[in-house]
Amino acid sequence: MRFRTWICAAAVSGLLLLAGCAANRAAMTGSAEMPYPPSVPPKVEEIFHLPTGLRLSIDGMIQMLSGARLVSVGETHDNLNDQRVELTVVRELHRRFPGKVAVGMEMFREPQQEVLDRWVAGELTELEFLKSSKWYETWGYDFGAYRDLLLFAKENRIDVIALNPSKELQEAVRRTGLDNVPEDLRRKLPEIGETDPWQRAVLRGVFGGHAGHGGGDESFDSFLRVQLLWEETMAQKVVDYLASPRGEGKRMVTITGGWHVKYGFGLPKKVVRRLPMAYAIVLPEEISTPEQKEGRLMEVDLPEVPLLPAHFLWYVPFNSIEEKRVRMGIRMEEKEGRLLIESVAPGSPAEKAGIAKGDELLALDGQPVKETVDVFFRVGEKREGDTAQVTVRRSGEEKTLPLTFFRMPKPKAH
Repeated sequence: MRFRTWICAAAVSGLLLLAGCAANRAAMTGSAEMPYPPSVPPKVEEIFHLPTGLRLSIDGMIQMLSGARLVSVGETHDNLNDQRVELTVVRELHRRFPGKVAVGMEMFREPQQEVLDRWVAGELTELEFLKSSKWYETWGYDFGAYRDLLLFAKENRIDVIALNPSKELQEAVRRTGLDNVPEDLRRKLPEIGETDPWQRAVLRGVFGGHAGHGGGDESFDSFLRVQLLWEETMAQKVVDYLASPRGEGKRMVTITGGWHVKYGFGLPKKVVRRLPMAYAIVLPEEISTPEQKEGRLMEVDLPEVPLLPAHFLWYVPFNSIEEKRVRMGIRMEEKEGRLLIESVAPGSPAEKAGIAKGDELLALDGQPVKETVDVFFRVGEKREGDTAQVTVRRSGEEKTLPLTFFRMPKPKAH
């Protein structure tokens, strides 16, 4: 009788549990990507821990990140607040582990490592660094967005590691595939692992956003090869550094575009495949107006991915470098050792100063300018309302013209 009573009680209890589960399931609204959706809309500067649904302070997040040897931050390249998040993570980890933090950056290619080492060692001025690293030819985004992070690394002797492959290797893989890379480049090919099926599906959607109409299989295969080359090279650079005497006992913060780390199947998985380690993903999540998003964010058709996109979402506003930067409003051409004005934007500071197409640009504030990067650097130091003395040569005659900087709406020229 006792046994039968226990069975009955257990059965009833089981039914109640099942009923409770069914009731809870009906009320649940979470998904694999967001198991604990916020009960109220997130606010700017809130940090959301996706695995638990908890809101954390910066200190709380850094405390949790302290257990990871790899911290991957994925950015949107044109939002200054994403770079602010990156600097905060690096600074706070460095504060807790001085001398034991390194930074890996997608913005630099493998051949630029020597330049980065010289920068961190304090051997280069900012202008020398921009020229030696070929910043504007290699990355193209305004250096001002990354200046604070790189200055912090320099001031604190934090190693900065170039993560991307050389342009030559990238172009060879894009054109010929992995099996037909010329012999002189083959030795730099990283080990390419089996493609993650979820990554392939997501990149197919991303490729459609890039191509507009999805493109053909051959085009997608080329796109995929380059993506994998980037991430496998990044992963190899991370592991090579952390496994070296230089990286012994250190942790690395990687700075890349969000798609290289989101869901973990990109850079993090490729690192762990080579060298198992604890890792964490931090994604700045933009809260912005439709007007700010217009024309910036791709429209992509992505599959539902049964993976957390990150460990931490840090909600940030959108602020572009364009909101701070001023321009002269000129297009330039380097020709036979001279810097010539190709065009002058109507209504620009340059036009108001009397600068004309065909002028040879000689100096800004008395400092010679011989390359476009000289102008980018000098103008990058200016803010709205600042002035400059611009020296040009026109029809064999030198003129020095006063120019006042102001921001131009939707600028098309520097």
